[in-house]
Amino acid sequence: MTTKRWRIVADLSVLVLVSALVGGLIGRRIARTELESRNNPKNWNEHVSEEFEDLVHPTPEQRPRVQAHLDRAVRELQEIRRDAVSRSTNVIGRLVTAVEAELTPEQRAKFQRMKPRAGEVDLEVLHNSPAGSPR
Repeated sequence: MTTKRWRIVADLSVLVLVSALVGGLIGRRIARTELESRNNPKNWNEHVSEEFEDLVHPTPEQRPRVQAHLDRAVRELQEIRRDAVSRSTNVIGRLVTAVEAELTPEQRAKFQRMKPRAGEVDLEVLHNSPAGSPR
């Protein structure tokens, strides 16, 4: 009977651990998707427009003028975002070049596996935490 009880406890413990892991992974994915959606200037425009409409109740004459201001701001935010991606790509490229210059041929071969490829360098690279820091 004792062996049976330990087996049940072990099975339940494994079930709890697997459930927690799966729940954590799903929650992380949902949170990341929400954050990316919130950071998209077009989504921001829609959200602000809806909230403004609900809170302020602009007149029909005011709506197109306010929307024009929001549209202009979104275009500026998109340009800032493109500039940030471009500048980040340049910094990462310079970093990779500088690090490669410091490596031996054997180290350079190993570094090839971890360095970002040309099409992969974007702001997503910046989501990674520095070594030793929590995410």
